Amino acid sequence: MRLPWSDWIPGVLSRRQVIELCQQGYLTQTQPKQSVDHSSIDLHLEEQAWVLPRGSIKPSGRSYLHFVEQHELATKLAPVDGAYVLEPRKTYLFRIRERLGPLRDSGIYGEATAKSSVGRLDVLARLVVDGTSRYEGFSPDELAQSSGDMFIEITPMTFHVRVKVGTSLSQLRLFYGDPIACEIHSRELWNTVLYHPDCDGRARVDDTLSVDLDSSIIATLQVAALEASPPKAATAIDLWKKPPNERPQPWPFWKFKNADKYQRLQLNQKSFYILRSRERLRLPLGVAAYCRAIDETIGEMRIHYAGFVHPFFGFKRADGKPGTPLIFEVRGHDLDVSLIHRERLARLTFYRMSEDAIQSDEAAPQQNEYNEQELKLSGYFGEWPEKLTITEDCSVVPSEAGNK
Repeated sequence: MRLPWSDWIPGVLSRRQVIELCQQGYLTQTQPKQSVDHSSIDLHLEEQAWVLPRGSIKPSGRSYLHFVEQHELATKLAPVDGAYVLEPRKTYLFRIRERLGPLRDSGIYGEATAKSSVGRLDVLARLVVDGTSRYEGFSPDELAQSSGDMFIEITPMTFHVRVKVGTSLSQLRLFYGDPIACEIHSRELWNTVLYHPDCDGRARVDDTLSVDLDSSIIATLQVAALEASPPKAATAIDLWKKPPNERPQPWPFWKFKNADKYQRLQLNQKSFYILRSRERLRLPLGVAAYCRAIDETIGEMRIHYAGFVHPFFGFKRADGKPGTPLIFEVRGHDLDVSLIHRERLARLTFYRMSEDAIQSDEAAPQQNEYNEQELKLSGYFGEWPEKLTITEDCSVVPSEAGNK
């Protein structure tokens, strides 16, 4: 029998290639037409769930679930009214619906990350593949003793959230060949796909991203950053898509922040922020990317980026702007931090596609949602109203009379 990868070249697998793997049983329990986009596949929660009272459990190369249960590290979690309520600062474990098939000799590697909408809610979601000794990925050799089962560890940090069976919090990107061998290192590529507002010589020679503390506009108000501000009464945010009029209103959960006259922004300890990159990205059909912090702990803040960057991201904006900024999710540690405009926070890794992506709306639901973004919240929130007022403590409230 002809193997699907017999004539593939190394690179990120396209939607067509992932669907072919699904159809031939190398990835099972999937709904490929609904779950696969240009360069990754959504993973969905199954009904088996546990709370981990002693905290996160790093995979160790053994049968993951057997190890967790043998050492009495997990307690069964039951749904309430069809959903699971997850509390901040607690870690939970869910079985993933999708399963990996016989990929040991395939040359297929996997890398995972939390979806963008999840990271913007300060929720940590890490994939565990049975038989591996690391989070967020696998090599074909690691699957030799694997059952093919996958799990996800979920830790909300700021908000109470709810999930249910079928919820998708994580994406899996598949590669033919070692991901490192699929990387593209080219100054010419950086200059092509990264747009720098001031086009200065320094900015156009590397693959780093810096923070933009110039103000964006939300409901006619100037905003450089969004700071999470959980309501005193615990209100759980549902992590599944609802009609816009059923999503929670954003203003009880967020504050507007701006830089001072020196272009500095104070990040308060233990607070969570959404910021945007100064550089704007436009990916062509043969390139995918991943954004990671230059150092995940820079000084006294933690930076994480949720979501892969897919082919066609940043193209065909309705407003005609050249490219789209990426979003930084930043959390203060134990001290306040003074962040300055244009400080470098992240680095892009570019990968070639195994074959060019084909542009279609059904292949890119997440891309369509964030392709026009500037400083944008998670899609689990409703839209900002047309008029807002900023209070003295930087909270925002709807305004009928206008804005301050």
